[in-house]
Amino acid sequence: MTSTTPKYPPITLPLELRIQFLWNRIVRFAILFEDEKVNSTFAVEREFKELITLENATISRICFSYACSVAEFEDLRQDALINIWRGMHSFRGESSSKTWIYRVTVNSCLSTIRKQSRHRHESLDALYGLIDSDDSDKESIEQLHRVINTLDPDERAIIMMWLDELSYDEIGVAMGLNRNTIATRIRRIKEKITNEYKREELI
Repeated sequence: MTSTTPKYPPITLPLELRIQFLWNRIVRFAILFEDEKVNSTFAVEREFKELITLENATISRICFSYACSVAEFEDLRQDALINIWRGMHSFRGESSSKTWIYRVTVNSCLSTIRKQSRHRHESLDALYGLIDSDDSDKESIEQLHRVINTLDPDERAIIMMWLDELSYDEIGVAMGLNRNTIATRIRRIKEKITNEYKREELI
């Protein structure tokens, strides 16, 4: 396993959100800041932007692991951002913001994949080209992503959270599973990953 943190392309807001945020500003200034509802929405917008800036790498890493092309990577991130924004009003802080981001982003990616029902037949070389890291680390990062790509979608989400050092309890909250189930599944996933690494070494 590699401990290197790769850099992903910067996140840009979806057109839908850019238009909505611009409209919020127009309305806010038009009423001279006197409407509490508009001011509340503006505060949530600011919180949203701070959150996605803080969790940029987390959002990108999840979408990267579910994508099979550069275009799909960008589409998954855009969908995830829209779903994060739509969920901001319901986020009560009952779990950490990172755990909540994982839950929303993973669910967003899984929903898109299930709707498309697509299979991975195209080369991932172009997708891996998005990773910005030292040449000495690039090969090991790509290998890790290739191995993770062999897992099913739920396993992929669990192992990414484990690699991101979330606790079993936090992973359980994000996946809607209890701690013991998470512990069992992580053990099985590690075995799969180890076997896949061994298989690659033999090729």
